[in-house]
Amino acid sequence: MTESFLSSAEPEPRHRRRWLWVSLAIATLMLVTAAVWPIAAGRTDPPVYARAVAENALREARRLGAQRWANDVLVAAEAQWRAASAEFRRQESKWFPPLRDYRGARAALAEAEKKSIAARDAAQVNRAAARDAAQAELARAGEIVELSARTGDAVHLVPYHRRLLQKSKIQMAEARILFEREEYATSSERARAAAVTADQVASGAKSVLGRFTDPGLIRNWRNDIEETIAASRRSGSPAIVVLKENRRLDLYDNGRLVKSYLADMGYRSFNDKLRAGDAATPEGRYRITSKRGTGSAAYYKAFDLDYPNAADRAQFDRLKRQGKLPRGAKLGGSIQVHGEGGRGKDWTRGCVAVSNRDMDDLFRRVGIGTPVTIVGGDGQGVYAKLARQAASTTTSGTR
Repeated sequence: MTESFLSSAEPEPRHRRRWLWVSLAIATLMLVTAAVWPIAAGRTDPPVYARAVAENALREARRLGAQRWANDVLVAAEAQWRAASAEFRRQESKWFPPLRDYRGARAALAEAEKKSIAARDAAQVNRAAARDAAQAELARAGEIVELSARTGDAVHLVPYHRRLLQKSKIQMAEARILFEREEYATSSERARAAAVTADQVASGAKSVLGRFTDPGLIRNWRNDIEETIAASRRSGSPAIVVLKENRRLDLYDNGRLVKSYLADMGYRSFNDKLRAGDAATPEGRYRITSKRGTGSAAYYKAFDLDYPNAADRAQFDRLKRQGKLPRGAKLGGSIQVHGEGGRGKDWTRGCVAVSNRDMDDLFRRVGIGTPVTIVGGDGQGVYAKLARQAASTTTSGTR
């Protein structure tokens, strides 16, 4: 009986030891798994590549001028980069590698890359927009400055307007230099200043050249031209028509255009001649009163005109009574068609000047008594075009 009892109780210690060993094995396996799993899952792998990508994205944003063109977006990207770097270093400082977990750093670096790309894109968009705006401002201002320059070439500006024109050209040159330096905002400001300065010149020209777009005046000039041509047709003789703004002398015979000559006028030919010394070429219907050959004319050969005629005297007296002329003003005289002209610019004190070769040609074709009608133009000449452009171009950019 005792023997049987001993044999049945003996396996129990072995059973407990076996379970103990099994438990130890399981615990060891769990510890090993806990230590190896983070490594196997990649949590302990430092995101070196992601860090390099984010850093390159931030560097690219700076290179493309994000600090200048998209600073707010860049500041956010830089803050995200610093936060990601701090998390990276925090994980890296843990002494036991399996305890490191770079998931947070990886996500922060991805966000830093995303924000850096946004800063880069915003910089490119804003820079392009500023460049386009500056280009448009340069183009508009350049048009106004160019118009003022052409006006200056055509009408002999007064010294004050000449200085303004020169100033606008300098401002325009500065605006273009600033544009090349990508100083777009400053370039736009300088271009606007140039346009304002040049517009003062154009505005001055508008008051001077406005008469060349006046419908009533153009109608009168065209009537004078048509009547002169009709008279030539009726009489079967030559007639001369001078269009001041076209710098042209047209010769008609028997009502038909025979030839056109390049002619220079008084250097203030945009005005009608009102008095002596105003350097304007008179407008009206005249006749040749004498022909001066070589040696008897100041400029090669010349035709004397019957200026001033009755209409000129009446106009002078009326303006004098109205106080529109200086008290000491005198009626001018000695208006000729003469040689040494054809220079392509107005330089005389009121006469019409053609080249010597053209003067020789005219000398053979016309005689004393030939009608010479001088008009401002036909509404299509350089003054009329400048006046219309000056009226349509303003510093406000409206057309």
